[in-house]
Amino acid sequence: MTIQSENSYVILKYTARLENGEIVKGDPAEALAHMEFVTGYNQVIPGLERRVIGLSQGDEVEITVGPDEGFGQYDPSLIQEKTFAEFPQGKNLEEGRWVRAINPQHLVTFGYLVLEKKPDRIVLDYNHPLAGKALIYQVKVEKVREANREELEILRPCEFGENGSPPTE
Repeated sequence: MTIQSENSYVILKYTARLENGEIVKGDPAEALAHMEFVTGYNQVIPGLERRVIGLSQGDEVEITVGPDEGFGQYDPSLIQEKTFAEFPQGKNLEEGRWVRAINPQHLVTFGYLVLEKKPDRIVLDYNHPLAGKALIYQVKVEKVREANREELEILRPCEFGENGSPPTE
């Protein structure tokens, strides 16, 4: 079975590295990373999903995904300087550290890098750590099958009513 653009359940074993050879995920010397997803539901970066369409179980390929189809271009406007008066928790952050935060009001999680800590302020970078970088994936398609009903119910809950039956009008 080949990977279709929608509703294919896929398991990939992979290594992701940067152009300079730095391994970002998975290590061929130890253990490859693995991901499971259903195509057509934006569960993986767009460039990777687009390039696995048409592959079959057992296929092994190298896929390069540029920033525009991965984690986006690096955006200098996402670097913000805040005073400790406006961002008091900045006093306790370490320069060079990646911080994961949550907005309790909206339950949104986001991350930022502490670029610089000054006596009265802090400089934060809200870009994804892989923004502006091409990713090179060495991929092996471990499994391909049609997504089952339970998987689709999770991904398309509006198409299924209570108890998994289609909604009635």
